[in-house]
Amino acid sequence: MGFYHKALLRQRYNRQALPEVLVADLKQEIRAGNAGMVGQVLRTELEENLRRGEQSILLLNRRGSSRYLLCGECGHVPECPRCSVALTYHSANGRLMCHYCGHSERSSDTCPVCGGIMKHVGTGTQKVEEELHDLFPGTEVLRMDADTAEGRHEQLLDKFERERIPILLGTQMVAKGLDFPQVTLVGVLAADLSLYVDNYRAAERTFSLLTQVVGRAGRGGSAGRAVIQTYTPENDVIQCAARQDYQGFYEREIRMRRLRRFPPFADLFTFTVSGTEEGAVLRAAVAVREELRRLCALPELAAGEPEVLGPAPAPVMKLNNRYRYRCLLVGKNDRPTREAVSWLLKAFANDRANRGMNLFVDCNSME
Repeated sequence: MGFYHKALLRQRYNRQALPEVLVADLKQEIRAGNAGMVGQVLRTELEENLRRGEQSILLLNRRGSSRYLLCGECGHVPECPRCSVALTYHSANGRLMCHYCGHSERSSDTCPVCGGIMKHVGTGTQKVEEELHDLFPGTEVLRMDADTAEGRHEQLLDKFERERIPILLGTQMVAKGLDFPQVTLVGVLAADLSLYVDNYRAAERTFSLLTQVVGRAGRGGSAGRAVIQTYTPENDVIQCAARQDYQGFYEREIRMRRLRRFPPFADLFTFTVSGTEEGAVLRAAVAVREELRRLCALPELAAGEPEVLGPAPAPVMKLNNRYRYRCLLVGKNDRPTREAVSWLLKAFANDRANRGMNLFVDCNSME
């Protein structure tokens, strides 16, 4: 057995000061009638950077042009025929695409249900690129996301540095590990996108993403600035990230995890039943829940005070024509629990009533 040691990095590698961070309230932008993704604070900072001939990096954790299409008459939203998700619109090829199974179809300006006009709802990197061209005519913008950077990461980053392109717009791939001395401004367009999702690591991931991307600014001789746009500027995660307050974030987050019995204070076993018939999948998930409750009453498991929750639909209930329901076991990842989980998996597979269905178990899921 080895030992863990905590190493505190109290200074930036080049001893430069950390960027000055501004937290911009997007609710104020809506009240002011600004429907775009670039708020007034960030726009002013971008104008200043362009005037000085310095570079900027903008982060939006969503690719595509608009999140989805919506009929303004009947409310119809085109969905994937194989998955229970709305199709994402991509303006580059005028198609609607599913980011889960890869289904693709041509988009239409008219609703297939009532003939009404389809409206674009939400914002992706393509849409922001168009907005930046409208705000700063003649300014080159380099977009870097899964659609443009497939196999070309190094070439795009080399072009950004070599040609001194004023603005780099991208998804998470622009947040970490980049070291460009001429980048003095970082903008986070929508910090809330990764914060309010169904995963116990959401706050941790958001804090890590924000602190990392803010650190891309001011790595050369000039001072750095960052603008974090958010609908919840008072949120503790946003405020700690703006201050680069790792200790404060840790103390808050560890208290919440202890109260909610999240890792590291307990382990979360996710049991996912999938199949082609929704009713059969739900019945099988209920049976899994009841078997889990029976197992948790055994003396070797009961000592860990386990708790069984569910069943409930998975965040994406239908994926590639298979329905998915989940049960959650909150307990301890010890040998008796693993043996019980292994027994349950075998029992499920050997039950003729579960023919055509699958049971998957994940501990402390990263999804």
